[in-house]
Amino acid sequence: MMKRRLTVLAAALGLTAGIAVSASAQTIEFVAGQLGGGWYTMATGMAKLLQDKNPGLQVRVVPGGGTANPTKIQQGQSQLGMGLDIFAKAAREGTVIYQGTPHTKVMMIGQSFSDNYLHVMRAEGATLGFEEIFKTKNVKIGVTKAGSSDEMSFRFAMEHYGTSYDKMRANGVRIVQGDYNELASAWKDKHVDYMFIVLGIPGAAVQDMGQGRKGELLAWPESIAAPVAQKYGYSRGAFPASTYPAFQKGPVPTLIMATTLMVSSDLGDEVAYKVTKTLCEGEADLPKIHASMADFKCASAIKTTPVPVHPGALRYYKERGISS
Repeated sequence: MMKRRLTVLAAALGLTAGIAVSASAQTIEFVAGQLGGGWYTMATGMAKLLQDKNPGLQVRVVPGGGTANPTKIQQGQSQLGMGLDIFAKAAREGTVIYQGTPHTKVMMIGQSFSDNYLHVMRAEGATLGFEEIFKTKNVKIGVTKAGSSDEMSFRFAMEHYGTSYDKMRANGVRIVQGDYNELASAWKDKHVDYMFIVLGIPGAAVQDMGQGRKGELLAWPESIAAPVAQKYGYSRGAFPASTYPAFQKGPVPTLIMATTLMVSSDLGDEVAYKVTKTLCEGEADLPKIHASMADFKCASAIKTTPVPVHPGALRYYKERGISS
């Protein structure tokens, strides 16, 4: 009888321990970018770092896009998300494409995890200039799917030139949409002659494109760069001369957005604190995940705040003496 009681007691203790472990474990969803893009690589690397440094924390990475991710945070589908400063701010305030729907749950861990450059590519043999791409018949253009910052930036360019998807298609223009892997294949297979995408540099998809087909990285003309930057909040900059040897011979002017690591206000302060602490203390390892993450500096991560900093993240920054 005694042996049976001990067995029952041991089983009960084991069950209790199992419940305790289960209760301490937490799974959060991290919405990234489209497959084949830099954000997906970054999110996967950060997720592994977070799991390695925080036993019991599970991070599930899912594909997403720059304009869709704030809404996934707001709706409670994802707790962490890659975002862009201008779209995170617009979502929080309920302006521009989020007009009338303030995303009040969108907060941030920090920003400038990488800068995102607007790439406009022209294949070898194609001759149209930047503006002509939007005004010429029978052009073949590649752009990412709806819900991405790439696609929304493409819409802003169409708007500037007084055109639209319907008008361009009525003009015989073929617009191929897909993820970065699909678009790189379309480029190499000559299904598109022009490409409109947004990536941290160097973009793996662009490097892949250069392996199969030569081309040129086009500069954003001042006539569109200045008004679009002013209206929507893009930064001005240029691709360094050595970014893509297969596509450029010198610096190429473009528009830039900063990557903001968004977080839901519903995420517990302790988890947000751990996320911030892990990424800040792992700052030196981030460029090993993706070269563009060398842009991130914990000391200046909240120098600019397009959305409020999560209280858990703010606690870590205050402990480090870092302020916005």
